[in-house]
This record gives sequence, C-alpha cells and structure tokens, in this order.
Amino acid sequence: MNLSMSSRTRGSWARDAVAFAMLVLLSVSLGAQAEGPFPGPFESSAVGDTYDIRVHLPASYDSEPDRTYPLVVTLDANYWFDESSSLSNGFKTAPGGLCEIADALVEADLVPEMILVGVGYPEEMMRARDYHGSPSLFFAFLRSELLPALVEQYRVDDASTVLLGHSSAAAFAVYAFLTAAIYEVGFFRHVVAVSGDYTRTENAVPELESTLARRVDAGRASPAGSLYLGYGAQEEVRFQLPARELYGQLESREYEQVQLHLTEFIGRDHGTVVSPAFREALRWVLGDLSGDADE
Repeated sequence: MNLSMSSRTRGSWARDAVAFAMLVLLSVSLGAQAEGPFPGPFESSAVGDTYDIRVHLPASYDSEPDRTYPLVVTLDANYWFDESSSLSNGFKTAPGGLCEIADALVEADLVPEMILVGVGYPEEMMRARDYHGSPSLFFAFLRSELLPALVEQYRVDDASTVLLGHSSAAAFAVYAFLTAAIYEVGFFRHVVAVSGDYTRTENAVPELESTLARRVDAGRASPAGSLYLGYGAQEEVRFQLPARELYGQLESREYEQVQLHLTEFIGRDHGTVVSPAFREALRWVLGDLSGDADE
C-alpha cells in the first residue's frame, strides 16, 4: 500500500484537530453571516466559498406540519444526490441517486421518512481542499453554518442527524465523527463512511482515535453515536484495510454508547459498492439494525 505524500499534507488532520477548539469559538459568529435560503447556493464564511445545497423533503412534510424528521446530509452531491446530479465519476447508483434509494426504503417501511440534504459545488469540485487539506474549516462550515441554518428552516430531529460520505468524503466523515467525539460536538454522532480514502492523511485516523481514547480515559469525553463502515471486496487494499483497522480499534475500546458496523460487499468495487452500501447504511442507522445488505 503506497502512502507516500507531500510533507504539507502528511499528518495535516492531526494538526487540524489541534486547531479545532479555536475554530469552534470562531465559528459561533460565522453562522449568522452564512446566506441561504435552501435549496440553492450557500455562502460559507468559514471556508470562503459557495456551496450548492440540494434538499429532498419527505412526502408527508407538508401534510404533517407538527412532525420532525431525521436529517441525512450527504457529501459529493454532484455525483449522486438525485436525477439532476451531472457527475457520475464511475459511481453506480439508482437513476434517481440517493433520493431514489431513500424513497424506496421508506416505501418498503424499512426506514422512517427523512430530510435529505446534498452538499455539492456549483462549479469546480474542491474535494481535496475540504476533505483532506483543511477539514477543520469544512467542519466549521457544516457544524456552525449549514446545519444550524437547516435546523432553523426545516423541522429537523437534531438527535437523528446523519453524515454520509464515500471515498475522500468518507475519510472526512470519519474525521468528523472522531473530532466531534473528542470535543463533544452535538452533530456528527451518526456517520456513514464507505470506502474511505485515507492515503492523503497517512496516520491521521489512528492519531485521532488515540486522542479520543486518552480523553475518555481522562474523563474529558464520552463518545456516543453510531459509525457505519463499508467497502467492496474488489476494491484496492487501501480502501479496505483502514476500515477494518478502525473498526477493530474502536471495538476494542468498548465504548458503551457507540454502535459500530462493518460490511464487506462481495463482488463490489469502488464504484459499484456505493448503491448497496448506502441502502444498508440507511437501514442500519435509521431503521432495522439487523437488516442485511440489499444486493
């Protein structure tokens, strides 16, 4: 497994996490500066860029005005959010993307209705910057700008917010899960990370995991939530091994309030694993935790 990278990128997550506490204080004022409404362009003061935010509301949203819903936020909306997503990048999902997958699960009564939100880019994809280069800034954007604005505009069940990512976005999702646990941030307690690509950040995940363990031992953190990890059996080792190692390490910690799940999808590669993994992940996080993958 080749983990060679530039010195600037190597270990950037670990340094990034150290600076996160300061960003939390800074980001309190950032939320008021962010612009909506949804769906559409959303300006982030934290990152200094504009994102394309897409929203798919439940069928019952207008007819049940007193009901709240789980919020599922997917990164890389340009790839697979709905039928309008224009970039396939070799990823195989349903024709209607994640929205079609979620609607089918709801119709089959396997998961509750949910609010789906896609975070994408209006022009150039800045995944390397957001997921690997400066994840703390992207974290601040989600945590202190986007999510509060979504909670204000829509009837969201705060306790059931799920962050979903694949490949580089999955690497960021794991970063968000561990960082939120370290600093006891309310959001990002439920994370789906499929085929995470950690090659640009080397030992960052083990270092964050060790930091969390030390804080727990010192009585300074109490992790709670759920982490779904998945990968295809036909993928390169670099997409498989980190997920297995993270699952094993977290499982060994025996955190009472953290639920873990790991699935290897037989016959699936980096592109074809997306659809079955998203289906199973949504069922596990939101619905029947014993549900098998729908191949």
